[in-house]
Amino acid sequence: MKKIFLLMLLSGVIAFGISSYTTVSINPILKKTAHYIGPKVMGTRVQLEDAKLSTLSGYGTIHNVYLANPVGFPRGHCIQIGEIDINMLPSSIGTGTIIIDNLTIKAMDISHITNRKENNFDILLQNLRNKLPEPREFPPNPSKDIDYKKVIGNRYIIKNVHVITPSVSGSMPKPQKANFSVIMDDMHFTDIGEAENGVPFLVALEQILTKIEHNVEYAIMDTHFRYKDR
Repeated sequence: MKKIFLLMLLSGVIAFGISSYTTVSINPILKKTAHYIGPKVMGTRVQLEDAKLSTLSGYGTIHNVYLANPVGFPRGHCIQIGEIDINMLPSSIGTGTIIIDNLTIKAMDISHITNRKENNFDILLQNLRNKLPEPREFPPNPSKDIDYKKVIGNRYIIKNVHVITPSVSGSMPKPQKANFSVIMDDMHFTDIGEAENGVPFLVALEQILTKIEHNVEYAIMDTHFRYKDR
């Protein structure tokens, strides 16, 4: 009985040590990763102010995410997010496929700028798509569906993505050329990476941004037609 008690006590001490370590040390890692890896992937400056994530509770918050405009566009942000709340399934951590029950994006503002035939949001998406991971296969077979189980690293399934109070601002296309700012409807996406049984983080990010882009384009077109009918 005494041995069982000592083992339980030792397990508790180890668990406490792990929880303290993961909660404290993972925050600067997330921040440094975003600042270092983000520009290499997105082709522009990426910053976040603060990141808190507990791998034991599964809850986390990221504050003030900033993606600058790509090269060739005015200085300033393309995407700015006030807060991202994360609710992971703790038991999925360490399994290779991390399940996120809810990902809530709050106060997202997009500055939509068109330069000739391209816009800043689309260029960031193209930069990201050029960096998406693929399994190493020889000979390469582009027509074959990608098996992400062969890609090194964690895979992700995001059950629900909520985008709360998103907004977009920019300029009307010719001939109006008037500035606009619109608060869009809230967005809700489901089952990111579910069909593929989990996808790498960058693939999940690309899927989410693609869905957001479709909503942004619709909001801009709707604003354009409303302005045109005045």
